[in-house]
Amino acid sequence: MRGVVYTELVDFLDETGGPLFAEQVLSQADLPHGGAYSRIGYYPWEEAVRVVTAAAELSGNEVNALCRAFGEYLFARFTVLYADIVNGYGSADALLAHINDHIHQEVRVLYPDSSPPSVVARNEGDTLVITYASHRPFAHIAHGLVAGAMKHFGDTRDLDWIAMSDDGTAASFAISRPVGTSAAHG
Repeated sequence: MRGVVYTELVDFLDETGGPLFAEQVLSQADLPHGGAYSRIGYYPWEEAVRVVTAAAELSGNEVNALCRAFGEYLFARFTVLYADIVNGYGSADALLAHINDHIHQEVRVLYPDSSPPSVVARNEGDTLVITYASHRPFAHIAHGLVAGAMKHFGDTRDLDWIAMSDDGTAASFAISRPVGTSAAHG
C-alpha cells in the first residue's frame, strides 16, 4: 500500500490518542522500521493490520470501530490532499460512482505498481449500493471512507451494511433514505 495511507494512519493515532499513544502503538506493532513511514513509500498491507490491532489492544476499542473511524478521518484528509479531485464532484453519489473509472485510474497512472480496490456504485431504485472488493481485508475502512464522503457532502441518508466476507476483503453497503422520507440527492 502507498505510504500516504500509513502516514495518515500514524497522524490519526496521534490526533485521536496523542503522540505518546501513537508511539506506544508503533512500538507494540513491532514494525521492521519502527513506523517511520514515507508518503511515497510502499509497505505491506499487513503492517496496517498490526498497527490497528496494537491500537485496539492499547485503547480498548474494537478493531472494526477503529478502522471505520480511520476511514472517515482518511476521507477528510483526502479532501485536503486531493482537493482538486474531490472538489470535482458535487455529491457523494457522483464521487462514489467514479472511484474505479476516474480516481483509481489516476492512482494506477501515478503508481503503476499499485493495486487499488474495486469500488463499484450502482443505483437500485432509491438506494445506492456500493460494492468493495480487494485482496486486503479493509471493508471497515471502506465503510468509513463512504461515511466520510457522505459527511463531506452533507448527505444525511443512512449508510447500512448489506454483506461482508468473513475475511473483510469484500463488502457491500446501501445508502438510502430512512423509510417515510424523501429528498433529492446527486
